[in-house]
Amino acid sequence: MKALIVYGTRYGTAAGIAEEIGKVIENQGIEVDLVDSRGTKNYDIFPYDMVIVGSGIKIGKWTKGSLKFLENNKSTLSDKKVALFVTCGAANMEKTMAEGQEKYLDEMALKYLSNKPVATGLFGSVYDPNANQGLMYKLATKFIIKKGLDKQGIDTSKRLDYRDWDDIRAWALNLANMLK
Repeated sequence: MKALIVYGTRYGTAAGIAEEIGKVIENQGIEVDLVDSRGTKNYDIFPYDMVIVGSGIKIGKWTKGSLKFLENNKSTLSDKKVALFVTCGAANMEKTMAEGQEKYLDEMALKYLSNKPVATGLFGSVYDPNANQGLMYKLATKFIIKKGLDKQGIDTSKRLDYRDWDDIRAWALNLANMLK
């Protein structure tokens, strides 16, 4: 059995999740290839039994590389087991999780996959006030994210990691079991 994990990342959050998913699946005796979506224009997915595609979400959007991968491989993915995951702020709070699931996973699956994905993973993000993330993101962070965190009494001067590694590992183990 062989799995391909293609991820798009801007600041490393999705890359860290993809790497952990890969480790868990490999520990189950399954061969894994881990690929950054940048530069995967014509990637051959034929040899893989499962394709896992993930992305970080920034200002409501998947990374261009992950979207391009899904678009370029739409017909071939119809013959594969496909799982999708994202890391986003919507997963950080219970009240926004359903919206994040629908917008970033369910809608993307409908748009890019002819078959329903075998699994979707909605994982928390990282808030880092010191990261160089561009002007638009800084403005959104300052007026929306930071304000909301401040109201909750959370110290926004420090890096906050909302990724639930046990949940990520359990999700990956479930994928590995689908391949056995």
